[in-house]
Amino acid sequence: MARPIGVPLVLLLLAPCVAGAREATPDKPSVAEGDGPVQNTREIVLDERSAGKVFGIRTARNVLTTVEFPEDLSGRPACGDCEDDQGPEGDALYRMEVSGQGRYLTIRPNPGGRRGRDEDTGTTVLVRMEHATLTLFVDQTERARADTRVVFSYPNRAADSEYLRVERAKIEAEAAAKAETALTARFLRAFAEPHRCETKSARVRSDDIVLEAKEMCSFGREVIITFEIENRGRAPLEVGSVVVNKGGENKREYLSEQTVGNDRPSTGVVAFHLADGEEVRGPYELTVFESGGRGRVISLGRLEF
Repeated sequence: MARPIGVPLVLLLLAPCVAGAREATPDKPSVAEGDGPVQNTREIVLDERSAGKVFGIRTARNVLTTVEFPEDLSGRPACGDCEDDQGPEGDALYRMEVSGQGRYLTIRPNPGGRRGRDEDTGTTVLVRMEHATLTLFVDQTERARADTRVVFSYPNRAADSEYLRVERAKIEAEAAAKAETALTARFLRAFAEPHRCETKSARVRSDDIVLEAKEMCSFGREVIITFEIENRGRAPLEVGSVVVNKGGENKREYLSEQTVGNDRPSTGVVAFHLADGEEVRGPYELTVFESGGRGRVISLGRLEF
């Protein structure tokens, strides 16, 4: 009667088969250097310790590096050896493009760059933002070490962005309030000085343009002239600058309509502060320039109190 084979003997008999099967299994193919995707992301926090530093950006052939900034750029970055990635291929070292409304910069080595791999492949990129200026040093390295994404951020970026927005709004509101207070004080102070207003009806016509003075007021050495521009032609009149022969650069102006059609005139007001030595009584000359079109000019002189 045959004796049943024990478990150790079964394993011993099957061992050569298992070993043979293992040897017959093909090895997993190795990935050659430079093949496959590269995913290297770095984040750099911009704080007081990073002020004045030069930040290295590692690129490699056939790798696109994206640099993200914490705020919009103030202009196109200045690069010593870059060309526009959307333009024709030249001999610069790198091809660069700004995207994402000025918050992203993509850079990659230029296959047709004039320098060889064994030569110097570094270049400097100067990036300006509203609250910071960064100096990047872009250089080429082996593919496995290349940056695919570099993110610059402020400490606690979300909170910081909200803080900047709130602070900017506060500053703008304070500046507007101060300007309004100063303007009101100046206006009230002018009323405290000798002042007068006179209605005027002087008018002049040049081509299809009619310029008429309506009123003149003086508050101390502050003079205000109200006028009206009428267009009697078919084509719209684009009003450019309004010039007075006195007051220098202290002139302010207002126009109810910058584009004057033939159906409604434009009411204008020009205010200016007389320089020392200029007489309040005048005479004044008001000149209006056409912007575009035929570039016409019309002047109304001999305006006096």
